[in-house]
Amino acid sequence: MKRLLAELCSVFPPLHRVERARALSPEGVDEVRVLTALRPERGWPRHWAWLPVRMAEDEQGGAITPLRADLPLSQQLHLQPFEHADVSRLPGDALRGALPAAWFPPLQDPVSGQACGLLCLFVYADLAQQQREGQAGETTLDAALATALAQDPLQLRHAFTPLPPEDETAARPGEGLGFVLAACQYPPQMLDVSPGAERDPARAGPGQAALARLLAFTRASAAGRQTSLLLLAGDQIYADATGGLADGRNSVDRYARPYQQFKAGLPRHLPPSLARIVHAPDDHEIVDNWEPVADPSAPGGQRRGPLVDAALAAAWAARWEAGEREGVLEHFWHRFDWRGAAFFVADARTEREPRHVARLDQAQMLSACQRQAFEAWLQARAGRPRFVLSGSLPLPRRRATRAHAASALRSDAWDGYPASLHWLLGTLWTQRAQDVVLLSGDEHRSGYVRAEIAPVDGSGPAVRLVSIHSSALYAPWPFAVTRAEDFAAPESFEFQAPGGQVLRCTVSAWHDAPGDGFAHLRLDPDGSRLRLWFDRAGRALHQALAGADEAQWPAPDGEFPLGGGQG
Repeated sequence: MKRLLAELCSVFPPLHRVERARALSPEGVDEVRVLTALRPERGWPRHWAWLPVRMAEDEQGGAITPLRADLPLSQQLHLQPFEHADVSRLPGDALRGALPAAWFPPLQDPVSGQACGLLCLFVYADLAQQQREGQAGETTLDAALATALAQDPLQLRHAFTPLPPEDETAARPGEGLGFVLAACQYPPQMLDVSPGAERDPARAGPGQAALARLLAFTRASAAGRQTSLLLLAGDQIYADATGGLADGRNSVDRYARPYQQFKAGLPRHLPPSLARIVHAPDDHEIVDNWEPVADPSAPGGQRRGPLVDAALAAAWAARWEAGEREGVLEHFWHRFDWRGAAFFVADARTEREPRHVARLDQAQMLSACQRQAFEAWLQARAGRPRFVLSGSLPLPRRRATRAHAASALRSDAWDGYPASLHWLLGTLWTQRAQDVVLLSGDEHRSGYVRAEIAPVDGSGPAVRLVSIHSSALYAPWPFAVTRAEDFAAPESFEFQAPGGQVLRCTVSAWHDAPGDGFAHLRLDPDGSRLRLWFDRAGRALHQALAGADEAQWPAPDGEFPLGGGQG
């Protein structure tokens, strides 16, 4: 090892933020599973290195320093030989690993009060130096580590990895839950650059303005530092950004590389306090408004398109979880609990059935397996706040759908699959699931509606729900932004529940908040109230919710009693 390390003399941080999750290994060892990516231009490293450090943050990025000033850096380092047995993978692809939890220092320095953790680094062979003739000596590992630490802290802070709690999903007494809902990041173009946006959101160009505000919110505001979860409701990338004019011609350029570039941009600067990121894929990650086409001659009676499998493989590889998902593997739908709340991430895109006029009232958006899993989750999580994430908008419906049932064929949202929408609403009523919150993206317009579901004959109580929709982080084309007047809100419509009973859904007026941005939601510690703020250019949340005193915050855009999530 010492002989080898004498020749390994360049050290670099990873390309992406380090995602982390604590778990027991198959042998029962307490370990931390991690997810990141290598810098493609560096090739394969020789070692995965973890250096105990402390981090002090300020507006300029702060400082990252070794935990021990009295020891050489190489003696503080934890090294893992780097193995890449899968020859199909390339540097820059998702990289997963695990390390013992015992390697981590305490979360806080007892003297300075600064945050402590491990800095993720990779040790490479410096082939360029080995080729130089006539030079005495080689760069030592200590010198290479010192060079890496001398970088701008902004180039290192995404590699800072604190020890996750033993049960990070558990509720924190007295804290409640803060999380962000966002969607639809159209890629910035050649001239839309944002140098310095990671320091100051005012420096961001239009394409990254909302992302820069999100970064500033999570790092620099009191509300943001209490935010532990980010939900991405679809279209994290746009594989069809130019409408076929200059889109990638192979699966790597079209699908894999955009995910890599998105994670390597401003999202890599999101702080460790934002402990979990969850993504529900949607249409632009395949192609605009993708759905299968009925074809009796094709396998399964449908044509899915030539690149769908590659798109789904890229989206699966780019998932944000460092640990295992709870639920069936290799399905985009899954469930998880987080800080006292229950979440179901629906796949409202990749399991769609073909639609045509003859079977419009039968086509399903969700597979039978997913519907069964949702029903089981809804019942099992009764008694706590429940949230359902979907790329597509469940409510309100379109005005065109209300006027003519056949117009559902032209809707890409849930009302375009009336059988699935009626199943969802009917299931909520059948289980008396009060105050379930539906979260979505895709329409490029923020807003929300309240709704009630009740039997037409008055034979049972009404069930309440809320549908909250986040705007796009960046949607530059006006024609792609749904108009508020296109929503059928307020309205009432009747439908037949799965058990045959006729129900009526009464939808409130649409509360509109146009403009690129994101939604911030805060759940009270007892789960009885949910508050909602929409970020937009005219009211940036990193400024509006900056103070520690909540009494100084602006009134929320929406406030919803949840009754403690009782079902």
